[in-house]
Amino acid sequence: APEEAKGLELMRGLVRIGQQVSAKQAGQPYDEMIADNAEMLVASHIGKYDKAVLPTPVPERLYTSTQLSAVPVPPQPDATIEKPVVITPEGGRKKRLISANVIPAFMLDRRTANRPPSTKALFSAVASEYLAARRASKLGKNNDVETAESRLNLFVELIGDHPVDTYTATDLQAFIEFLKFWPSNAKDRPDHLSAREIVDSNRDLRSKPLARKTLEEGYLAVVKSALNSGQTTHDYKPIVGARLKYPDTARPAISAEQLGISKMQKLFETGVASGFLDNAMLPLLALLTGRRLGLLIHLTGNDIREKFDGVWVAQTAGIIQHNNVWKRIPIKNDASARFFVLHDFLVEIGFIEWAKSQGDKFLFRELTRLSDPSKSASSYMGRLFQEAKIKEAKGERFHSLRGGFIAEAGDQNIEKRNRQLQVGHEIGDDEHDKYGFQTLTEKAARVFALMPLNPDIDFSMFSGLDFDKLAKAKRNRGRKSRG
Repeated sequence: APEEAKGLELMRGLVRIGQQVSAKQAGQPYDEMIADNAEMLVASHIGKYDKAVLPTPVPERLYTSTQLSAVPVPPQPDATIEKPVVITPEGGRKKRLISANVIPAFMLDRRTANRPPSTKALFSAVASEYLAARRASKLGKNNDVETAESRLNLFVELIGDHPVDTYTATDLQAFIEFLKFWPSNAKDRPDHLSAREIVDSNRDLRSKPLARKTLEEGYLAVVKSALNSGQTTHDYKPIVGARLKYPDTARPAISAEQLGISKMQKLFETGVASGFLDNAMLPLLALLTGRRLGLLIHLTGNDIREKFDGVWVAQTAGIIQHNNVWKRIPIKNDASARFFVLHDFLVEIGFIEWAKSQGDKFLFRELTRLSDPSKSASSYMGRLFQEAKIKEAKGERFHSLRGGFIAEAGDQNIEKRNRQLQVGHEIGDDEHDKYGFQTLTEKAARVFALMPLNPDIDFSMFSGLDFDKLAKAKRNRGRKSRG
Protein backbone atom coordinates (compact mmCIF):
# COMPACT_ATOMS: atom_id res chain seq x y z
CA ALA A 1 0.00 0.00 0.00
CA PRO A 2 1.16 3.63 -0.54
CA GLU A 3 1.43 4.28 3.19
CA GLU A 4 3.43 1.11 3.70
CA ALA A 5 5.78 2.09 0.86
CA LYS A 6 6.37 5.47 2.49
CA GLY A 7 7.03 3.81 5.81
CA LEU A 8 9.56 1.47 4.20
CA GLU A 9 11.28 4.41 2.52
CA LEU A 10 11.42 6.20 5.87
CA MET A 11 13.02 3.20 7.56
CA ARG A 12 15.56 2.79 4.77
CA GLY A 13 16.80 6.31 5.42
CA LEU A 14 16.98 5.75 9.16
CA VAL A 15 18.82 2.47 8.66
CA ARG A 16 21.36 4.23 6.43
CA ILE A 17 22.06 6.81 9.13
CA GLY A 18 22.28 4.12 11.79
CA GLN A 19 24.74 2.11 9.74
CA GLN A 20 27.16 5.05 9.49
CA VAL A 21 26.95 5.79 13.23
CA SER A 22 27.53 2.11 13.97
CA ALA A 23 30.59 2.03 11.70
CA LYS A 24 32.00 5.11 13.40
CA GLN A 25 31.67 3.63 16.88
CA ALA A 26 33.16 0.32 15.70
CA GLY A 27 36.22 2.08 14.31
CA GLN A 28 35.38 1.13 10.72
CA PRO A 29 35.33 3.42 7.65
CA TYR A 30 32.30 5.70 7.81
CA ASP A 31 30.77 8.77 6.21
CA GLU A 32 31.71 11.69 8.45
CA MET A 33 29.00 14.00 7.17
CA ILE A 34 26.30 11.47 8.10
CA ALA A 35 27.69 9.99 11.34
CA ASP A 36 28.71 13.34 12.85
CA ASN A 37 25.32 14.94 12.11
CA ALA A 38 23.10 11.91 12.73
CA GLU A 39 20.49 13.50 15.00
CA MET A 40 19.99 16.49 12.72
CA LEU A 41 19.68 14.22 9.68
CA VAL A 42 17.14 11.98 11.48
CA ALA A 43 14.95 14.97 12.30
CA SER A 44 15.26 16.31 8.74
CA HIS A 45 14.50 12.89 7.26
CA ILE A 46 11.38 12.37 9.39
CA GLY A 47 10.17 15.86 8.51
CA LYS A 48 9.80 14.79 4.87
CA TYR A 49 7.01 12.29 5.59
CA ASP A 50 3.34 12.61 6.54
CA LYS A 51 2.39 11.91 10.13
CA ALA A 52 0.46 8.87 8.90
CA VAL A 53 3.67 6.91 8.30
CA LEU A 54 5.36 7.89 11.58
CA PRO A 55 5.29 5.85 14.80
CA THR A 56 2.60 6.96 17.28
CA PRO A 57 3.22 8.85 19.39
CA VAL A 58 6.25 10.62 17.87
CA PRO A 59 8.70 11.47 20.63
CA GLU A 60 10.47 14.82 20.63
CA ARG A 61 13.79 13.07 19.85
CA LEU A 62 12.92 9.96 17.87
CA TYR A 63 16.37 8.33 18.02
CA THR A 64 19.54 9.08 19.93
CA SER A 65 23.04 8.36 18.66
CA THR A 66 23.23 5.31 20.94
CA GLN A 67 19.98 3.86 19.63
CA LEU A 68 21.05 4.47 16.04
CA SER A 69 24.32 2.63 16.56
CA ALA A 70 22.48 -0.44 17.75
CA VAL A 71 20.59 -1.00 14.50
CA PRO A 72 21.94 -4.36 13.18
CA VAL A 73 22.29 -3.78 9.43
CA PRO A 74 24.89 -4.91 6.89
CA PRO A 75 27.06 -2.29 5.09
CA GLN A 76 25.08 -0.42 2.43
CA PRO A 77 26.22 1.74 -0.49
CA ASP A 78 25.77 5.51 -0.23
CA ALA A 79 22.21 6.63 -0.76
CA THR A 80 21.54 9.24 -3.40
CA ILE A 81 20.78 12.72 -2.16
CA GLU A 82 17.09 13.53 -2.23
CA LYS A 83 15.98 17.01 -3.07
CA PRO A 84 14.13 18.91 -0.34
CA VAL A 85 10.35 18.38 -0.27
CA VAL A 86 7.97 21.32 -0.12
CA ILE A 87 6.01 21.12 3.16
CA THR A 88 3.12 23.48 3.92
CA PRO A 89 2.67 23.94 7.68
CA GLU A 90 -0.84 24.96 8.71
CA GLY A 91 -1.31 28.69 8.29
CA GLY A 92 2.30 29.18 7.21
CA ARG A 93 4.32 29.81 4.09
CA LYS A 94 5.89 27.06 2.02
CA LYS A 95 9.40 26.08 2.94
CA ARG A 96 11.97 27.14 0.36
CA LEU A 97 12.73 24.45 -2.18
CA ILE A 98 16.43 25.34 -2.45
CA SER A 99 18.58 24.76 0.61
CA ALA A 100 22.29 24.90 1.40
CA ASN A 101 21.94 22.08 3.93
CA VAL A 102 22.05 19.18 1.45
CA ILE A 103 25.18 17.01 1.37
CA PRO A 104 26.91 17.14 -2.05
CA ALA A 105 27.84 13.80 -3.59
CA PHE A 106 31.59 14.49 -3.42
CA MET A 107 31.32 14.79 0.38
CA LEU A 108 30.04 11.21 0.68
CA ASP A 109 32.30 8.16 0.91
CA ARG A 110 33.21 7.44 -2.70
CA ARG A 111 34.56 4.02 -1.76
CA THR A 112 30.99 2.77 -1.18
CA ALA A 113 29.10 5.08 -3.54
CA ASN A 114 26.48 3.58 -5.87
CA ARG A 115 28.04 2.82 -9.26
CA PRO A 116 26.55 1.26 -12.41
CA PRO A 117 27.31 -2.39 -13.18
CA SER A 118 30.48 -2.82 -15.23
CA THR A 119 32.62 -5.54 -16.76
CA LYS A 120 35.61 -3.25 -17.35
CA ALA A 121 38.99 -3.56 -15.62
CA LEU A 122 39.56 -2.02 -12.21
CA PHE A 123 41.35 1.30 -12.00
CA SER A 124 44.31 -0.37 -10.27
CA ALA A 125 44.88 -2.61 -13.32
CA VAL A 126 44.64 0.26 -15.82
CA ALA A 127 46.86 2.51 -13.68
CA SER A 128 49.46 -0.26 -13.40
CA GLU A 129 49.53 -0.58 -17.19
CA TYR A 130 49.93 3.20 -17.43
CA LEU A 131 52.89 3.20 -15.01
CA ALA A 132 54.51 0.23 -16.73
CA ALA A 133 54.37 2.07 -20.07
CA ARG A 134 55.92 5.17 -18.54
CA ARG A 135 58.68 3.17 -16.90
CA ALA A 136 59.43 1.29 -20.12
CA SER A 137 60.07 4.60 -21.89
CA LYS A 138 62.72 5.57 -19.32
CA LEU A 139 66.20 4.25 -18.64
CA GLY A 140 67.04 3.20 -15.10
CA LYS A 141 65.31 4.46 -11.99
CA ASN A 142 62.99 7.38 -12.59
CA ASN A 143 61.76 9.57 -9.76
CA ASP A 144 58.79 10.87 -11.77
CA VAL A 145 57.37 7.37 -12.19
CA GLU A 146 57.78 6.61 -8.48
CA THR A 147 56.04 9.87 -7.58
CA ALA A 148 53.17 9.05 -9.95
CA GLU A 149 52.84 5.58 -8.42
CA SER A 150 52.58 7.04 -4.92
CA ARG A 151 49.88 9.53 -5.94
CA LEU A 152 47.81 6.94 -7.80
CA ASN A 153 47.85 4.66 -4.76
CA LEU A 154 46.72 7.61 -2.66
CA PHE A 155 43.75 8.11 -4.99
CA VAL A 156 42.73 4.44 -4.64
CA GLU A 157 43.07 4.59 -0.85
CA LEU A 158 40.83 7.64 -0.58
CA ILE A 159 38.33 7.09 -3.42
CA GLY A 160 38.39 3.30 -3.84
CA ASP A 161 39.33 0.85 -6.58
CA HIS A 162 36.37 0.57 -8.99
CA PRO A 163 35.80 -0.41 -12.63
CA VAL A 164 37.58 2.23 -14.65
CA ASP A 165 34.46 3.32 -16.57
CA THR A 166 32.45 4.06 -13.39
CA TYR A 167 34.50 7.04 -12.21
CA THR A 168 33.01 10.49 -12.68
CA ALA A 169 33.99 14.08 -12.07
CA THR A 170 32.48 13.65 -8.60
CA ASP A 171 35.34 11.29 -7.72
CA LEU A 172 37.89 13.86 -8.86
CA GLN A 173 36.19 16.56 -6.79
CA ALA A 174 36.14 14.23 -3.78
CA PHE A 175 39.87 13.67 -4.22
CA ILE A 176 40.44 17.43 -4.23
CA GLU A 177 38.37 17.70 -1.04
CA PHE A 178 40.81 15.34 0.68
CA LEU A 179 43.88 17.01 -0.82
CA LYS A 180 42.71 20.29 0.66
CA PHE A 181 44.15 19.02 3.95
CA TRP A 182 47.04 16.95 2.55
CA PRO A 183 50.37 18.28 3.97
CA SER A 184 52.74 19.54 1.32
CA ASN A 185 55.81 18.41 3.27
CA ALA A 186 56.42 14.64 3.35
CA LYS A 187 57.69 14.81 6.95
CA ASP A 188 54.18 15.80 8.03
CA ARG A 189 52.76 12.53 6.67
CA PRO A 190 53.79 9.81 9.17
CA ASP A 191 54.12 6.33 7.68
CA HIS A 192 52.15 4.72 10.52
CA LEU A 193 49.01 6.75 9.70
CA SER A 194 46.55 5.99 6.92
CA ALA A 195 45.80 8.63 4.30
CA ARG A 196 42.47 9.49 5.94
CA GLU A 197 44.13 9.77 9.35
CA ILE A 198 46.73 12.14 7.90
CA VAL A 199 43.96 14.27 6.36
CA ASP A 200 41.98 14.29 9.62
CA SER A 201 45.07 15.28 11.61
CA ASN A 202 45.56 18.35 9.43
CA ARG A 203 42.00 19.67 9.23
CA ASP A 204 43.16 22.58 11.38
CA LEU A 205 45.83 23.24 8.68
CA ARG A 206 48.73 23.31 11.11
CA SER A 207 50.84 21.79 8.33
CA LYS A 208 51.11 23.80 5.11
CA PRO A 209 48.70 22.48 2.43
CA LEU A 210 49.51 21.80 -1.21
CA ALA A 211 50.00 24.65 -3.64
CA ARG A 212 47.43 24.99 -6.42
CA LYS A 213 49.97 24.06 -9.11
CA THR A 214 51.08 20.91 -7.25
CA LEU A 215 47.49 19.88 -6.60
CA GLU A 216 46.34 20.49 -10.15
CA GLU A 217 49.40 19.59 -12.24
CA GLY A 218 50.81 16.97 -9.90
CA TYR A 219 48.12 14.95 -8.12
CA LEU A 220 45.06 15.54 -10.34
CA ALA A 221 46.95 15.41 -13.64
CA VAL A 222 48.42 11.95 -13.04
CA VAL A 223 45.03 10.54 -11.97
CA LYS A 224 43.39 11.95 -15.10
CA SER A 225 46.17 10.55 -17.28
CA ALA A 226 45.85 7.11 -15.72
CA LEU A 227 42.04 7.16 -16.00
CA ASN A 228 42.20 8.07 -19.68
CA SER A 229 45.16 5.84 -20.58
CA GLY A 230 43.13 2.66 -21.12
CA GLN A 231 40.51 4.01 -23.53
CA THR A 232 41.75 2.13 -26.59
CA THR A 233 42.60 -1.06 -24.70
CA HIS A 234 39.47 -1.34 -22.56
CA ASP A 235 36.94 0.64 -24.63
CA TYR A 236 35.36 3.25 -22.36
CA LYS A 237 34.74 7.00 -22.43
CA PRO A 238 37.05 9.42 -20.59
CA ILE A 239 36.00 12.11 -18.13
CA VAL A 240 35.91 15.33 -20.14
CA GLY A 241 34.72 18.89 -19.56
CA ALA A 242 34.62 18.65 -15.76
CA ARG A 243 34.75 22.04 -14.03
CA LEU A 244 36.52 21.21 -10.79
CA LYS A 245 36.73 23.61 -7.85
CA TYR A 246 39.95 24.10 -5.96
CA PRO A 247 40.16 25.23 -2.32
CA ASP A 248 41.09 28.77 -1.34
CA THR A 249 43.92 27.36 0.77
CA ALA A 250 45.68 26.01 -2.35
CA ARG A 251 48.38 28.63 -2.84
CA PRO A 252 48.38 30.15 -6.34
CA ALA A 253 51.53 29.95 -8.45
CA ILE A 254 53.84 32.93 -8.04
CA SER A 255 55.04 34.40 -11.31
CA ALA A 256 58.69 35.23 -11.80
CA GLU A 257 59.54 38.86 -11.10
CA GLN A 258 62.12 41.04 -12.78
CA LEU A 259 65.52 41.30 -11.12
CA GLY A 260 66.83 44.82 -10.69
CA ILE A 261 70.16 45.88 -12.20
CA SER A 262 71.95 45.94 -8.85
CA LYS A 263 70.68 42.46 -8.00
CA MET A 264 71.85 40.98 -11.30
CA GLN A 265 75.22 42.61 -10.74
CA LYS A 266 75.50 41.06 -7.27
CA LEU A 267 74.35 37.67 -8.62
CA PHE A 268 77.04 37.61 -11.34
CA GLU A 269 79.77 38.71 -8.91
CA THR A 270 78.80 36.08 -6.35
CA GLY A 271 78.61 33.35 -8.99
CA VAL A 272 82.07 34.06 -10.39
CA ALA A 273 83.56 34.37 -6.89
CA SER A 274 82.20 30.93 -5.92
CA GLY A 275 84.70 29.19 -8.18
CA PHE A 276 82.11 26.84 -9.74
CA LEU A 277 81.36 26.82 -13.45
CA ASP A 278 77.59 26.40 -12.98
CA ASN A 279 77.33 29.34 -10.56
CA ALA A 280 79.46 31.53 -12.81
CA MET A 281 77.99 30.76 -16.23
CA LEU A 282 74.41 29.49 -15.92
CA PRO A 283 72.95 32.88 -14.83
CA LEU A 284 74.82 34.60 -17.68
CA LEU A 285 73.68 32.01 -20.24
CA ALA A 286 70.07 32.37 -19.10
CA LEU A 287 70.21 36.16 -19.42
CA LEU A 288 71.87 36.08 -22.86
CA THR A 289 69.82 33.25 -24.44
CA GLY A 290 66.46 33.17 -22.62
CA ARG A 291 66.63 29.36 -22.36
CA ARG A 292 65.44 27.16 -19.48
CA LEU A 293 67.79 25.87 -16.80
CA GLY A 294 67.05 22.19 -17.51
CA LEU A 295 68.21 22.54 -21.12
CA LEU A 296 71.30 24.66 -20.40
CA ILE A 297 72.80 22.22 -17.90
CA HIS A 298 72.60 19.36 -20.44
CA LEU A 299 74.51 21.09 -23.23
CA THR A 300 77.57 19.31 -24.60
CA GLY A 301 80.43 20.67 -26.67
CA ASN A 302 79.03 19.00 -29.79
CA ASP A 303 75.77 20.94 -29.38
CA ILE A 304 77.55 24.19 -30.27
CA ARG A 305 78.30 25.13 -33.87
CA GLU A 306 78.79 28.14 -36.17
CA LYS A 307 75.45 28.32 -37.96
CA PHE A 308 76.15 31.46 -40.00
CA ASP A 309 79.41 33.35 -40.50
CA GLY A 310 80.33 34.64 -37.07
CA VAL A 311 77.02 33.51 -35.53
CA TRP A 312 77.25 30.65 -33.03
CA VAL A 313 74.25 28.61 -31.95
CA ALA A 314 73.46 25.72 -29.61
CA GLN A 315 71.05 22.91 -30.31
CA THR A 316 70.31 19.64 -28.55
CA ALA A 317 68.98 16.62 -30.41
CA GLY A 318 66.85 15.72 -27.41
CA ILE A 319 68.64 12.38 -27.02
CA ILE A 320 72.39 11.84 -26.78
CA GLN A 321 74.83 9.05 -26.09
CA HIS A 322 76.76 9.58 -22.87
CA ASN A 323 79.09 6.96 -21.35
CA ASN A 324 77.88 4.48 -23.97
CA VAL A 325 74.26 4.96 -22.89
CA TRP A 326 71.59 6.85 -24.82
CA LYS A 327 70.05 9.50 -22.60
CA ARG A 328 66.98 11.72 -23.03
CA ILE A 329 67.54 15.44 -22.50
CA PRO A 330 64.73 16.95 -20.36
CA ILE A 331 63.36 19.42 -22.90
CA LYS A 332 59.85 20.75 -22.32
CA ASN A 333 58.53 20.49 -25.87
CA ASP A 334 59.61 20.07 -29.50
CA ALA A 335 60.11 23.82 -29.77
CA SER A 336 62.91 23.56 -27.19
CA ALA A 337 64.89 21.39 -29.62
CA ARG A 338 65.32 24.28 -32.09
CA PHE A 339 68.72 25.94 -32.23
CA PHE A 340 69.17 29.16 -30.26
CA VAL A 341 71.71 31.94 -30.72
CA LEU A 342 74.68 32.37 -28.40
CA HIS A 343 75.53 36.03 -27.81
CA ASP A 344 78.78 37.35 -29.26
CA PHE A 345 79.93 38.23 -25.72
CA LEU A 346 80.36 34.48 -25.08
CA VAL A 347 82.82 34.41 -27.99
CA GLU A 348 84.73 37.40 -26.60
CA ILE A 349 85.31 35.81 -23.18
CA GLY A 350 86.44 32.48 -24.71
CA PHE A 351 83.50 30.41 -23.50
CA ILE A 352 82.47 29.25 -27.00
CA GLU A 353 86.00 28.07 -27.83
CA TRP A 354 86.28 26.19 -24.52
CA ALA A 355 82.80 24.65 -24.88
CA LYS A 356 83.55 23.38 -28.41
CA SER A 357 86.70 21.67 -27.11
CA GLN A 358 84.64 19.51 -24.74
CA GLY A 359 83.28 17.37 -27.60
CA ASP A 360 80.61 14.93 -26.44
CA LYS A 361 81.15 15.77 -22.76
CA PHE A 362 78.59 17.76 -20.79
CA LEU A 363 79.71 21.32 -20.09
CA PHE A 364 78.36 21.24 -16.54
CA ARG A 365 79.62 17.81 -15.52
CA GLU A 366 79.39 18.47 -11.79
CA LEU A 367 75.62 18.68 -12.21
CA THR A 368 74.99 15.99 -14.83
CA ARG A 369 76.75 13.31 -12.79
CA LEU A 370 74.06 13.68 -10.08
CA SER A 371 70.95 11.47 -9.97
CA ASP A 372 68.57 14.34 -10.76
CA PRO A 373 70.59 17.10 -12.48
CA SER A 374 67.67 19.46 -13.08
CA LYS A 375 66.47 19.34 -9.48
CA SER A 376 70.00 19.73 -8.14
CA ALA A 377 70.68 22.65 -10.47
CA SER A 378 67.52 24.39 -9.28
CA SER A 379 68.63 23.89 -5.66
CA TYR A 380 72.14 25.20 -6.36
CA MET A 381 70.78 28.27 -8.12
CA GLY A 382 68.44 28.90 -5.18
CA ARG A 383 71.42 28.79 -2.83
CA LEU A 384 73.34 31.15 -5.11
CA PHE A 385 70.51 33.70 -4.85
CA GLN A 386 70.61 33.36 -1.06
CA GLU A 387 74.39 33.72 -0.91
CA ALA A 388 74.12 36.85 -3.04
CA LYS A 389 71.51 38.13 -0.54
CA ILE A 390 69.23 39.40 -3.28
CA LYS A 391 66.15 37.19 -2.91
CA GLU A 392 63.54 39.37 -1.24
CA ALA A 393 60.47 37.79 -2.86
CA LYS A 394 59.56 34.28 -4.06
CA GLY A 395 59.16 35.64 -7.56
CA GLU A 396 62.84 36.61 -7.69
CA ARG A 397 64.45 33.38 -8.89
CA PHE A 398 66.54 31.89 -11.68
CA HIS A 399 63.59 31.95 -14.09
CA SER A 400 63.61 35.76 -13.72
CA LEU A 401 66.72 35.81 -15.93
CA ARG A 402 64.86 34.09 -18.77
CA GLY A 403 62.03 36.59 -18.35
CA GLY A 404 64.59 39.39 -18.34
CA PHE A 405 65.88 38.32 -21.76
CA ILE A 406 62.36 38.18 -23.20
CA ALA A 407 61.55 41.63 -21.81
CA GLU A 408 64.84 43.12 -23.08
CA ALA A 409 64.29 41.66 -26.56
CA GLY A 410 60.81 43.18 -26.59
CA ASP A 411 62.18 46.57 -25.49
CA GLN A 412 64.60 46.44 -28.45
CA ASN A 413 61.63 45.89 -30.82
CA ILE A 414 62.66 42.39 -31.90
CA GLU A 415 59.75 40.71 -33.66
CA LYS A 416 57.58 38.55 -31.39
CA ARG A 417 57.84 35.46 -33.60
CA ASN A 418 61.64 35.64 -33.50
CA ARG A 419 61.59 36.02 -29.71
CA GLN A 420 59.46 32.88 -29.47
CA LEU A 421 61.85 30.94 -31.71
CA GLN A 422 64.88 32.03 -29.69
CA VAL A 423 63.51 31.13 -26.24
CA GLY A 424 61.86 27.85 -27.30
CA HIS A 425 58.20 28.85 -27.16
CA GLU A 426 55.59 27.35 -29.45
CA ILE A 427 54.86 29.81 -32.25
CA GLY A 428 51.58 30.69 -33.83
CA ASP A 429 48.94 32.97 -32.34
CA ASP A 430 47.27 32.52 -35.71
CA GLU A 431 47.76 30.38 -38.83
CA HIS A 432 50.01 32.93 -40.58
CA ASP A 433 52.70 32.57 -37.88
CA LYS A 434 53.06 28.87 -38.69
CA TYR A 435 54.19 29.43 -42.28
CA GLY A 436 57.80 29.99 -43.31
CA PHE A 437 60.91 28.67 -41.57
CA GLN A 438 60.34 27.23 -38.11
CA THR A 439 63.81 28.40 -37.06
CA LEU A 440 65.55 31.77 -36.99
CA THR A 441 66.73 33.25 -40.26
CA GLU A 442 70.31 34.49 -40.63
CA LYS A 443 69.20 38.10 -40.33
CA ALA A 444 67.22 37.42 -37.15
CA ALA A 445 70.04 35.31 -35.69
CA ARG A 446 72.52 38.17 -36.13
CA VAL A 447 70.20 40.49 -34.27
CA PHE A 448 70.31 38.21 -31.21
CA ALA A 449 74.07 37.61 -31.50
CA LEU A 450 74.76 41.34 -31.47
CA MET A 451 71.96 42.49 -29.18
CA PRO A 452 73.38 45.34 -27.04
CA LEU A 453 74.21 44.38 -23.46
CA ASN A 454 72.73 46.47 -20.66
CA PRO A 455 75.27 49.28 -20.14
CA ASP A 456 74.34 49.54 -16.45
CA ILE A 457 75.71 46.04 -15.74
CA ASP A 458 79.48 45.54 -15.44
CA PHE A 459 80.27 42.25 -17.21
CA SER A 460 84.04 42.59 -16.78
CA MET A 461 84.21 39.83 -14.14
CA PHE A 462 83.66 37.26 -16.93
CA SER A 463 86.82 38.27 -18.82
CA GLY A 464 89.86 36.06 -18.30
CA LEU A 465 88.04 33.19 -16.58
CA ASP A 466 89.78 29.79 -16.49
CA PHE A 467 86.90 27.56 -17.60
CA ASP A 468 88.89 24.34 -17.17
CA LYS A 469 89.59 25.22 -13.54
CA LEU A 470 85.98 26.19 -12.89
CA ALA A 471 84.72 22.94 -14.46
CA LYS A 472 87.01 20.79 -12.27
CA ALA A 473 86.00 22.42 -8.98
CA LYS A 474 83.99 20.04 -6.80
CA ARG A 475 81.58 20.85 -4.03
CA ASN A 476 82.43 19.44 -0.59
CA ARG A 477 80.09 16.79 0.81
CA GLY A 478 78.86 16.83 4.40
CA ARG A 479 79.47 19.42 7.12
CA LYS A 480 82.56 21.56 7.17
CA SER A 481 85.03 20.73 9.94
CA ARG A 482 85.70 23.42 12.51
CA GLY A 483 89.07 25.13 12.67
